[in-house]
Amino acid sequence: MHAMVSGSLGHLIMRRSWLLVALLGAILISTASPALAHTDHKKKEAAAQMVQPGASGSTSADPTIAHSQMGEMMDDMKKDRSKMTSFERLLDWLGRLHPMIVHFPIAFFPAALFTAIVGRRRPAFAAPVQFMVVAGGIIAPIAAVLGWFDGGFDFATDDMLLQNHRWLGTGIGIGALGLAIWALRKPQQDRSVGMIVGLAIITTAIVVQGWFGGALVHGMDHMNW
Repeated sequence: MHAMVSGSLGHLIMRRSWLLVALLGAILISTASPALAHTDHKKKEAAAQMVQPGASGSTSADPTIAHSQMGEMMDDMKKDRSKMTSFERLLDWLGRLHPMIVHFPIAFFPAALFTAIVGRRRPAFAAPVQFMVVAGGIIAPIAAVLGWFDGGFDFATDDMLLQNHRWLGTGIGIGALGLAIWALRKPQQDRSVGMIVGLAIITTAIVVQGWFGGALVHGMDHMNW
């Protein structure tokens, strides 16, 4: 009876998550402005480059000038938002939730990987694995959808950094959801080799994705020694 209730509850959670992701995706495809968020990203990238330690020109040498120019650029961004409709402002606001939401799968999947590995020798440690995989598998696709809001729908962009970040994030969302479904349907395999390999792949992809995200905000050399 407990297994039936748990399975029914898990099925309901996954069905609701699919509906939410589908709803957000439909809104994106039908109404989002393709170049809106991408233009915003370009401005943020240019502003970040102004304060890079190795940037050329007098801007990098004079922090006052750098902050002044960044302030002017942020003012331009505000003016752009002031020209948006209420619905466009909502889409822009949802996109700005992306950097906050991504922290949840970043936390859940490495923790699930560690717990699954330790749980092979200490079964008590394995108890939270299913919860963390399912929670991460629900939130990761939502984070990916919000990333599309934030990055825009300009598929013809020549910004390869943005493209890599976009499609790797989409792959993580899909893979995470697949692991969540597996964890719900096969809870006895939460410490299996297959689950550990899947979690290791997702965790590695999240680390790489984090580098791409940092490069978009802070520049390609943000992790230089």
